[in-house]
Amino acid sequence: MTAECPDRGDLRRELHALLLDAVPDLPSTVTDDTPLISSGLVESTTLLGLALWVEDRLGREVDLGAFDLLSEWDSIKLILDFVECHRMTSAGPGTTATRSS
Repeated sequence: MTAECPDRGDLRRELHALLLDAVPDLPSTVTDDTPLISSGLVESTTLLGLALWVEDRLGREVDLGAFDLLSEWDSIKLILDFVECHRMTSAGPGTTATRSS
């Protein structure tokens, strides 16, 4: 993959680092399948940081009201799936074709 399109392992490491910064008491037992939102580990302010991270990876805005955050972003695996799925398309649910500054 190119530098503009990091592989899943790189994305996972970035996402995990973001979560550790945002949630300092994140348990070391968090796996790719650990529920983040439904468990209360990730709250609204962290979700905003996640949204910005996802937008940066997609290169476009994400409308958080256009999809169900709980079913699509409740784990590291689901967030990575969302990014991979929507970066493969020109626009997807909750995304616009261009990102505004």
